[in-house]
Amino acid sequence: MEDQPVKILIVDDDEVYRDVLRDAIGQENTELALAASGEEALELLESSPFDILITDLNMPGIDGLTLLKRARQLYPDILTLIITGYGSLESAVEAIRSGAYDYIQKPFRIDEVAVSTRNAVDRVRILRERQALLDELEKAYLRLQQLEGEVRKQGCREESEDETPWGGEGTLPKGRSRMVWLPGRTLPLDVLEGPKDAMAQVLTDLERLKELRRERIVDEAEFERLKKIILRNVDGVP
Repeated sequence: MEDQPVKILIVDDDEVYRDVLRDAIGQENTELALAASGEEALELLESSPFDILITDLNMPGIDGLTLLKRARQLYPDILTLIITGYGSLESAVEAIRSGAYDYIQKPFRIDEVAVSTRNAVDRVRILRERQALLDELEKAYLRLQQLEGEVRKQGCREESEDETPWGGEGTLPKGRSRMVWLPGRTLPLDVLEGPKDAMAQVLTDLERLKELRRERIVDEAEFERLKKIILRNVDGVP
């Protein structure tokens, strides 16, 4: 997903400004669309998702502030850059409070537009990478839970086939797979010793999660939530 083009929608009722913005923004791996009004922009937004919205604040009909709010209803993560003229700073502040990512004041410099847009594009790509890592972690936890279920089923089968009665903490000498006792359950010893060691996987996932927190890819609340998911079905892990 992070390799997909960043989709940018430019909205201004002035054709000259639309063309200037398009030329200033042109970046590698971006996809641009232009709209001459808030109504046209809303139709485009309703038909296809966009990552970044760059809109003039003062337009007839649906103005930039209204468009910003409608866009965020459709796509809560969309980044919006507001273009505002002199004397409209109060409206720009209101737009920021309504969720705008940044604002640019007319008449603007080309390099100013380029920098603001590049920052927004970089932000989109960072968010994509972050989401991809979180999705990968979620899949890892599901694999871990599946392994836990398979280990428990195997443990029950091996224990029922063993002729030696269970005597508490320790291992059973007979059966196709030796068993080792952990608080609350038994596990096949070869599983614990093998490369797919469930406990080692837990520690690996925890270390990876700590690294994501150190890199500030996940915040403290997400760290605690994901840590609980890792440990949820793993008995005997400190």
